[in-house]
Amino acid sequence: MKHFAAAFAVLAFLSSPVAADENAKTLKGTLTLFKGQKFDGESYRIAKDNPSLGHDFLVGSIAVFPGDVWEVCDKPKYKGNCLTLSADETGIGKAMLQSARLIKAAGD
Repeated sequence: MKHFAAAFAVLAFLSSPVAADENAKTLKGTLTLFKGQKFDGESYRIAKDNPSLGHDFLVGSIAVFPGDVWEVCDKPKYKGNCLTLSADETGIGKAMLQSARLIKAAGD
């Protein structure tokens, strides 16, 4: 995953900041991006497929709801270097993303 870190570009997402007092890192059917590498710092939750993220946000870690499978890519429209995530990811350094989509929701 480290070799993708320099290639990712997080641009805007249809997401919302995660409230600091929430216990869960993420919810079913959502992907949560954190600036910090240990699920800390500023965070944003992506609640639906987004082929063109537009917010400039460097990602240090990603929380995936258990059972969900997401694809994240360094280019818009799910192109370029893409990764399939089915578990939390902390080893990405500071990555940038341009698209993200839910491949499989938990329980499907």
